[in-house]
Amino acid sequence: MYSNKGKSLFIFMLLAVLLALGSGIQASQANPARSTPADEIDRVRTPRNLVVNDVVSPADQEAALAFWTREAIAAAQPMELLVQTGPIDQTQSRLEEFELIDEPGFVMAGMSAPDADIVAQMAYPEDWAALEEIAVGDAVLFDEPVGIDQIDGSSQIYTSYVVNQASALQKMYPHRWIGRFSFRTPSGTSYCSAASISNNVMLTAAHCLYDTTNNRWYTNRVFTPAFRNGNAPYGTFAATECFVLTAWVNLTGSYSINGWARHDVGVCKTGKNSAGKTLNEAVGWMGRQWNQPYTRHFHNLGYPFRNTSDALLTNAGRYLRLCAAESFRRTTETLGMGCNYGRGISGGPWMVNYAPGVLSGNANSVNSGIVIGTRNSYGARYNSNNIVRLCNAAGC
Repeated sequence: MYSNKGKSLFIFMLLAVLLALGSGIQASQANPARSTPADEIDRVRTPRNLVVNDVVSPADQEAALAFWTREAIAAAQPMELLVQTGPIDQTQSRLEEFELIDEPGFVMAGMSAPDADIVAQMAYPEDWAALEEIAVGDAVLFDEPVGIDQIDGSSQIYTSYVVNQASALQKMYPHRWIGRFSFRTPSGTSYCSAASISNNVMLTAAHCLYDTTNNRWYTNRVFTPAFRNGNAPYGTFAATECFVLTAWVNLTGSYSINGWARHDVGVCKTGKNSAGKTLNEAVGWMGRQWNQPYTRHFHNLGYPFRNTSDALLTNAGRYLRLCAAESFRRTTETLGMGCNYGRGISGGPWMVNYAPGVLSGNANSVNSGIVIGTRNSYGARYNSNNIVRLCNAAGC
């Protein structure tokens, strides 16, 4: 038998144990193990899980700059704009279940360094001398009969023209931001269109950087902003590191606008030109937007070599050209817009707020693919799953 003192001690210890157990139960109820929804897991992953990169050694950067003379840049053939070989339904497709709904965002455009033109004139005198020349037949050319813009973004309705055939327009904003992106493929040299964006990053299409058929990066990559008729008034910038989406690398089979275009975005960090200037010091940068509406008024710019019927253009690839149209919704995260330009315009920016001679303009897509014989271009709708992930990785 326990004494009264022993009983009291036993009861006290029992109560203490029960209180401790109760506290533990309450704590576990107050802080249950929490499973993270799939969309939140997606947000907290490091960009490297969603983006594939390729680092270029300093020696390879120097070799690329040495290889890409003005003559080599001008002689490069255009990258094949991705072509869907099967028919495409021209009606807009239904909203898919995984449509991304997120807050819209933007990065403003920026000016070059105050002394950029003076430095460039001293470093590249031959190219700047060419700006003063008056070329024979330097009038604006219309390649084909074109339609008129419609506010509802009708398919194959557009206006197109040459932008910088007049030399005075070459170094104006926003034209100075846009240029030719040159690189080597296993079969030779090639080029796409591209644009300068913030933090010395170049924007283009993923298919201009990474070959999904053979699972390899293209090499000797350089960017020449404000290219015009073989001239490079701000020099050439070697890529130091390039990025595409893991989703792009994992694609297999034939190109499909509905399945591929939303992932067809790429960016590259760039080094300095031969005058010691960074890309943004030399030309400034184009702004960008994402998670915006599908129907917008776009100016689509680049250096096409052929049209959407695969016919050779007049002065092919020598001048910056433009299509103006209202975009339409092709499918989930994929835009379409009327345009008659084909090969060479790959990676060229789709701009909103385009205004010649004004520090204005934001990229909201780049050219991905076409259907031969259909006067449309297709590209990604910029959103949190493509341009934002790439710029998080590249530091745009």
